[in-house]
Amino acid sequence: MSYKIVLNVHNKDILDKLLWMLKHFENEGVKIIHHEKEYEQDEWDDEYVEKHWREIALSTDSADLDDDERLYEAYWDYYYEKYSN
Repeated sequence: MSYKIVLNVHNKDILDKLLWMLKHFENEGVKIIHHEKEYEQDEWDDEYVEKHWREIALSTDSADLDDDERLYEAYWDYYYEKYSN
């Protein structure tokens, strides 16, 4: 059985450190696959979306958002505007 890990790294320095660390495990069966975001385009045609739908869907950052925090901020803004006058 094999396992796959996908990392979304926004900092080049951290990426370099992670790759350095993972390369130490290559002799034990770890395979490093470099995958660049080739699907960042201004407009996507239907053929492109059909071919790359999985990468597009998995590249969203919505899982990183804290909905409760956003709701509290929105409530505070509403409450402040309503009662500050």
